[in-house]
Amino acid sequence: MNTEAQIIELEKSLLTLEVRHSEFELRKRIAPGFKEIGASGAYFGIDSILERLPTEQSWSAVVQDFEFTQHSEEICQLIFRAFIMGNDTDEGTYSLRSSLWQKFGDEWKIIFHQGTKVEPFELSP
Repeated sequence: MNTEAQIIELEKSLLTLEVRHSEFELRKRIAPGFKEIGASGAYFGIDSILERLPTEQSWSAVVQDFEFTQHSEEICQLIFRAFIMGNDTDEGTYSLRSSLWQKFGDEWKIIFHQGTKVEPFELSP
């Protein structure tokens, strides 16, 4: 599998409840120094992620329009659009997202993520 496909697969896996509910799986994918600026404007690190994600119940995401850039042998970036619903009554949030991934030995881990709210866009079928 090439690097682009691997990073897209890892990014998508972070959006599944199976991974989000497992501290072990999250730690496999998220670097210890991870930082995020959420679409809400909140700024947090891995400790917040490990406390919050495993408690989510009815969370879902639709992602599309991936743009991959490999900046070096060890650093790459994935930009994409997402529609995220936090629960069944949530109207959802449209966002443009960017993740930085770093290679640690043979494993890629996310080191930074930012989501920015945007106007609604057409979701791919």
